[in-house]
Amino acid sequence: NAMKASYELEKYHEAVIFADKVLQNEKIENSVKSDAQFIIARSAMKTYDENKAKDAYAEVLKIATGKLAAEALYYDAYFKNKSKQFKASNESIQLLAKEYAGYKYFGAKGLVLMAKNFYKLNDAFQATYILESVIKNFEDYPDIIDEAISELSIVKSEQAKTNDSIEIEEKN
Repeated sequence: NAMKASYELEKYHEAVIFADKVLQNEKIENSVKSDAQFIIARSAMKTYDENKAKDAYAEVLKIATGKLAAEALYYDAYFKNKSKQFKASNESIQLLAKEYAGYKYFGAKGLVLMAKNFYKLNDAFQATYILESVIKNFEDYPDIIDEAISELSIVKSEQAKTNDSIEIEEKN
C-alpha cells in the first residue's frame, strides 16, 4: 500500500523504493510482483527514466494479465519503436490487438504507434489509413485522437512534398 500511495501522491522516487522492497520478498504472489513492477515502470516513465521503465515493463509482461498485460505489451511495442525495430514493434501491436482487444485505450494507442511504424517503413498509405481509422473510431479518447491528427498532419505534409495529389486539411 505504501508504494501505491507514494505513486498516487506523485512521489515517484519513494514509490520505486517501496516497490523494490516488495520485489525482494521471494514469497510474494505474482499479482503483487506485477503491481510492484508496474509502480516501477510507471514511475520511471513519469521521471523520464525510460531504461528503467523498459526493464520493468519487460518483467511485467512475463506475469501480468488483463489490462496490465495490455499496457505492458503496448510499452514493449513503444520501446521497440524507439530502438527503430519497426517491424517487431508492429508484431507486438498485432499481439496486443489479438489478445487484448477489450482494452480499447491501449489498442488505440497501439494503432497510432503502428501508423508511426508504417510511416518509418515507408508505407505512408498504411500509416494514413490507420490514423484516419483511429480518428474516426476512437472518439472516447481525445488524447489519442489529438495524437493521431498530429501524426496524420505530419504524414500528409511530408507526402505532399513529393506528391501534388495529397491534400492537406487546414483547421479553422
